[in-house]
Amino acid sequence: MKRNKIKELLRADDSVLVFDVDGVLAVCEFGEYTHFAFTDDEWDRLCESGFSPYNEEKVSPRMQKFLEGKDKSRMYVITASGSSNEGEDKVIFVNSFYGIPRENVYYVDRKRNKLEVLKMIKAKYPNLDDHKLIMIDDTCSVLNEIMRNSNFSTAHISSFLDI
Repeated sequence: MKRNKIKELLRADDSVLVFDVDGVLAVCEFGEYTHFAFTDDEWDRLCESGFSPYNEEKVSPRMQKFLEGKDKSRMYVITASGSSNEGEDKVIFVNSFYGIPRENVYYVDRKRNKLEVLKMIKAKYPNLDDHKLIMIDDTCSVLNEIMRNSNFSTAHISSFLDI
């Protein structure tokens, strides 16, 4: 087995980093004693009603520190959202607390594959080796889909526990 080089890629200035929000840039603590307290339908209704869960309490200081001093123009977000209200709330959140440009934030329907958006991002960097585009997510099925169907790199959020 080859030595894993994902942390080297995550630290490299020429890499393009693509983040998920929930569980990656936003701490997933939405229940009193659990990570989440709603069904998807309940969550969607709350977000549509103007409920704004993405605030300073959900910021990850570890991720802020990791991103400090990095070129934010080479950072993107692809996040699943059940509504445009939730999506726009996430755009504001990552821009305000992480400095990721608003135009670099994409939100997709829960059923939509993030790989198609990754391909659009890669098209902006025609000379970038595919493995230098890295999707960072907390959902293994998302990472597996990308790993199996592209040459892009994948990083689970757990890689940041000791970075």
